[in-house]
Amino acid sequence: MNSTPRKVKFSTIMSLLKKKPIALFLGLLFSFFALLMLVIFTLIFSFTGNDSPKIDYELIDSQGIETSAEITDIEVESNVTINDVHPTIISYQYLKNNEAVRSKYKVLEGERIEALQVGDNLAIKELNGQSIIQNLQPYRFPVALLFLIPIPFLLFAMPFLMYLFFSTRKELKLYKHGQVATARIVSMMPKYAIPIINLGQGVIVHYEYETRSGNKVIGESLTTDFSIISDKRTGDGVSIFVAANNEAQSCLIPKLESLRNNWNIAPV
Repeated sequence: MNSTPRKVKFSTIMSLLKKKPIALFLGLLFSFFALLMLVIFTLIFSFTGNDSPKIDYELIDSQGIETSAEITDIEVESNVTINDVHPTIISYQYLKNNEAVRSKYKVLEGERIEALQVGDNLAIKELNGQSIIQNLQPYRFPVALLFLIPIPFLLFAMPFLMYLFFSTRKELKLYKHGQVATARIVSMMPKYAIPIINLGQGVIVHYEYETRSGNKVIGESLTTDFSIISDKRTGDGVSIFVAANNEAQSCLIPKLESLRNNWNIAPV
């Protein structure tokens, strides 16, 4: 194994990823949908999540001081419906130390708040600057549930992404550390691209080489260099990378990537 790894450019890594078009396409597709939903839900929450302050209802209900407040506004969120009921934001103000304190309270109630009007008085409890309307539980949208929705898409994407990672890592390791050897071409077969996405096109090359111990190994490698079909014939020699710690692992040395990364490997 080479002590100094060969340099591998990002474009070469992308070429390796494109050799697995189905895994790349499905992995990116499911990841994209998961990310898209995460962004959408984050934006929705950023616009709607601060309508009313987050409070500890049980603490205020048990330790809060009873007082009276005046309703200043009632806003029904008609664009949201939960169990056929629209959330309602009740804005109110009350006096504390001779100063007016304004607050909002979101509830999911129907008939119990129909009679409320701006200017009506409310019985509230106040504790350390936070307050609740007595006998009305606050409503907060279960935001955490929204962020669980992208998880199935990520679970679908993970096997494809893991397959891409490990298969690419294996060939990338050969590019960086593999020993240069010569193999004999056994067969070559074109591999056609997947329609629409046009990925995966190349030539599948089967080749035979001999290990240091004299054993013959049949290897298989996909190259995107179609010039090999016109330049080589069955039985011709071809340059390959062989793993020093496992000579059964090998891959073709792509001519274009060799030039692009300045590997300075003499062609066979």
